[in-house]
Amino acid sequence: MSDSDFAAISSYAPILLMVLLFYLLLYRPQKKQQKKQQDMLARLQKGTKVVTRGGIMGVVDSVRENTVMIEVSKGVVIEVAKPMIGTDYVTKEELEHEQQEAVAKYNAEKEAEESK
Repeated sequence: MSDSDFAAISSYAPILLMVLLFYLLLYRPQKKQQKKQQDMLARLQKGTKVVTRGGIMGVVDSVRENTVMIEVSKGVVIEVAKPMIGTDYVTKEELEHEQQEAVAKYNAEKEAEESK
C-alpha cells in the first residue's frame, strides 16, 4: 500500500467515524424506542392504565383499529388516537400486590416440593 492510498483512506476516516457515531447515538436508540412503543400499543386491552402524550391518565375502555377509548373519570370516556398513548403504567400498590402474590406462589410451590 502506497502513501497516497493511505492518505486517501485516512481522509475518509472522519466521515466514517461520524456516520458510526450517528448510528450508535441517534438512530439505534430511536429505533429501539419506536419498537417498544409499538409493542406497548399492540398489548393494549381493556383495563390497561395509560397516560397520553398530553398527560391525561385513565383506563382503557375499548381498543379500536386506530383509536382507544379511555375512561378518565367514572362515566367519562374519551377517544384518543393510538399514537397519542404515551405509556402504560402500574401503580405502586398494584406492583406491591403482584410481588406479594408471586412470593406467596413461590412459597406454596416450595412447601409442596418439600412435602413430597
